[in-house]
Amino acid sequence: VLFRSIIASGELTENLKITFSRQFTGLLLGLALGVITGVIAGIYKKIELITQPAILFLLSVPAIIFVTMAMVWFGMGTKMAVFLVALLVFPVMHTNTAAGIHSIDPELKQMAAVYRIPPLKKLTKIYLPGMRGHLITGFSLGMAASLRLTIMSEMLGAADGMGQRIFISRLYLETEKLFAWVVVLLIILVLLEFLIIRPLKKWTRTG
Repeated sequence: VLFRSIIASGELTENLKITFSRQFTGLLLGLALGVITGVIAGIYKKIELITQPAILFLLSVPAIIFVTMAMVWFGMGTKMAVFLVALLVFPVMHTNTAAGIHSIDPELKQMAAVYRIPPLKKLTKIYLPGMRGHLITGFSLGMAASLRLTIMSEMLGAADGMGQRIFISRLYLETEKLFAWVVVLLIILVLLEFLIIRPLKKWTRTG
């Protein structure tokens, strides 16, 4: 009974597609940018010192402020949601990637330099294995945060998506729909935790 109205009307499928599309686009952009800048900052100390204030700023400022800024710059809709997710996933991945570079044994780096190991082999045999735990941590945190950020951005500045449906249901006191959407969100968060995040963390510990 709880889900009948949103399933029968097609709201569930349609809005899940919209929300997941925004989430994964923003997540991938944030992860990619974070890994690239994190590697550079981890290798070059001066660049890390230059970027650190901006990273700390992004991590410390409440997300609602960035939502407001994004609405001004991009208007309401997909661009705003994707920008917000990418912007706030980026510093998490950047920080973990840089930490992964720092965690690699300096002797291994020196050995690679002495024996002039090719960059690609150095990446696959030294850097990626040494960074794996930190990369998985950054991905897990980004994955968990990206859905919440997408929902929040949709609640405040979108005409569709799960977040917008939750907002509308609350606004018009449609209690049954509101609970249905909240339960759907909780189910998705639990599935992400048990199907993706926990297996990745277990793989990191046992690998």
